[in-house]
Amino acid sequence: MAAIKLPSASRIVDVPLALAAVSTAGYYWVITQESMQGTLLHSYTTQHAVEYVIVAFFIWGVCDTICRALTFPRENFALRTELLPPRKGPATPVSQAGALLKQMQSKPRWLLNSRLGLRMAQALAHLQEKGSADGFADYLRDLADQDEERTHANFGLVRFICWVTPVLGFLGTVLHFGTALGGLSAEQIGEKLAHVVGEMGTAFNTTTVALTAATAMMFFLFLCERTEKEVIHTVDRRVERDLLNRFEIADANITPFLSALQTANQATLQAVDSTIARQMDAWSGALDAFDRQTAAQQERQAKLWEDLVSSLQKRIESQDAERESRLVRLLDAVASQQSEHRLHMQDTTEQIRSLQAGMMQVANSLSGLTGGGAEMIALQASLADNLRVLRESQHLDQALHTLTGAIHMLTARATPTSRAA
Repeated sequence: MAAIKLPSASRIVDVPLALAAVSTAGYYWVITQESMQGTLLHSYTTQHAVEYVIVAFFIWGVCDTICRALTFPRENFALRTELLPPRKGPATPVSQAGALLKQMQSKPRWLLNSRLGLRMAQALAHLQEKGSADGFADYLRDLADQDEERTHANFGLVRFICWVTPVLGFLGTVLHFGTALGGLSAEQIGEKLAHVVGEMGTAFNTTTVALTAATAMMFFLFLCERTEKEVIHTVDRRVERDLLNRFEIADANITPFLSALQTANQATLQAVDSTIARQMDAWSGALDAFDRQTAAQQERQAKLWEDLVSSLQKRIESQDAERESRLVRLLDAVASQQSEHRLHMQDTTEQIRSLQAGMMQVANSLSGLTGGGAEMIALQASLADNLRVLRESQHLDQALHTLTGAIHMLTARATPTSRAA
C-alpha cells in the first residue's frame, strides 16, 4: 500500500499571509496606544478604513518579499557547492545519468530544494527517462525559461500590491470627498467649510499613504527580482558547464540497438569475469599446492642442513679431542726431554767440576815442575776463565778438545825442560 503524502505546513498555511496578519495586528495595537496619538503615523494610517486596508496590503507585500529574500543565502551557498564530480576524459554515456542522479540525491535536502539542485535533478531525470542526449540543449533552455516564469510568478503578489495600492488611495480620496460633500448644499458647505477642508485633507492623506506604500513596494520588488534573476542566470551557467556537453549524443532511433548491444556486452563481460574468476581459483589452487611443496622441500632441506651441521660438529669435536690428546702427549714428551736434558747437564757439570779439579792438580804439578809460578798462575787464571766460559756455554766437546790441546802444549813445553835438566 502506497504511503499517503500529507501536504506540508507551508502549503496548508501561507506563511507570508500569516506573518502579515500578525504584523498588522501588532502594528495597530502599537499605533493605537495613547503615546502614539497625534503622531504622523497615527494621522496617516488610522483616519479611514481604506488606510487600514492599504497598511495591511503593504505589510503583506513586505512579509512576502522578506520570505523570498531569505532564500537567497541558500541559493548562493548552493551555487558555491559542487553537486556532481567534475568531468574527466571523454563524454559520459547517457546510461550513467541514473547513477549521477542517485549520487546527487545523497546530498542534503536543502541543497536539493535549491534552484540549482532542482534544475540538475530535472535534467538528469529527463536523460534517464529518454535514454539519449538528443535535444538536451533545447530541454535545458526550456528549464531556464520555466525558471524565469517561476521568478516572475513568485513576485505576482507584490506586483498586485504595487498596482492595487494607488487604486485604493484614489478610492479612499474619493470616499473622503464623498463623505465630506455628500448631502450638503452650497450654504451648508460655506457654513461647514472648516470640516469640509479637513475631510479633503484626510482624503489626500490616503492618496499619499497609498503612493508611498506603492513606491516602497516597487523598490523592494526591483531589488528582489534583480537578485533572483542573477541567481537564475548563474544557475543557467552552472547547468551548461556541468551537464550540457557532458553526455554522449546518440540518435534516439538507435537507442534500442545500443541497449541491446550494451546488454550483450554486459553478458560477455560477465562471462569473461566468471572465466577469469575460475582461472584465478585454479591458479590460486596451483599456487597453494606449489607453496605446500616448497614448504615441504624447505623442511627437508632444513633437516638435511641440521644433520650435516650436527655431523660436522661431531667431527670437529672428535678432531678437537684428538688434537688435545696429541698436544698432551707432545707436552709430556717435551717435559720428559727437558728432564733428561737437565740430568745430562748435571752430569756434564759434575764432569767439568772434576776436570777442573784435575786441571788444578795438573797446573799445580806443572807449576812445580817448571818453576814458573807466575806463568802458571796466569795460565791457571786463563784456564779458570775458560772453564767458566765453558760452564756457561755448556759446550762440552769443544771444551774437551781445548783441554786436550792445552795438555799437549804443556807436555811439549815440559819435555825440553826435562831434557835440559
